[in-house]
Amino acid sequence: MAQYQQKRDPMRLMWRRLIAAGLLILIALTLRGVWGVYQKSKESAVLRQEAEAKLSDLEGRESLLRGEISALKTDRGIEGELRQRYDLAAEGEGVIVIVDPPIPPPEPRPTAFQKFKSFFSW
Repeated sequence: MAQYQQKRDPMRLMWRRLIAAGLLILIALTLRGVWGVYQKSKESAVLRQEAEAKLSDLEGRESLLRGEISALKTDRGIEGELRQRYDLAAEGEGVIVIVDPPIPPPEPRPTAFQKFKSFFSW
């Protein structure tokens, strides 16, 4: 009988409930921390993909620029770039400038007063 009363002791029951509540709070805090780490890992994966895409773009641009630099190291490349940027011509060459034809001015539209005047002019 003493053993049964010892199990039903109110102080002992209170401590058991406090320990259970403490464990539940500890589990909740742990789950919250794990969820935060999971969210950060998802964000990091997205940022990594963006950084890798940007890196591949920059590598492509680098190879393009290296090709242009190697072309500019030759006399022919320098001459071609000067001709393109500054419309230069070598001796004996002529430059043709193509000009667009002028655009005719738009026809004037009658104003409200002119419409009113033409209505009563009959």
